Amino acid sequence: MDIAGISSYTNYLVDTNTDKTKELEGQLNRAATSEVEDDELLEACKEFEAYLWEQVFKEMQKTTKLFSDEEADEGYAQNMVNCFQDTVVQNLAAQMTDESAGDNSLAQMLYTQMKRNYNLD
Repeated sequence: MDIAGISSYTNYLVDTNTDKTKELEGQLNRAATSEVEDDELLEACKEFEAYLWEQVFKEMQKTTKLFSDEEADEGYAQNMVNCFQDTVVQNLAAQMTDESAGDNSLAQMLYTQMKRNYNLD
């Protein structure tokens, strides 16, 4: 079993998630200190919702691997497929957030709550 490519792929995933988390945290912190406009706050809330959906989809995807052949999950080609799948999951999560936009969306509720908590009205 060749696991040479797994380390670099894992490092890529960790770095990507860490960067995305730090970016979202920075946007929300700027919003809390009234350094952003309403549009930026809403956009940060949408990105947070998309990030949550992305994590849900990734966990769902892991459950499908329970029934797969371990031998098929090896090698450079499979790492590239996994990278492509991550990109698809990210785009799907962003699309789902855009399509679910409205008064009852998670992003809208978070946005409203943050405005109320930080007196941004």
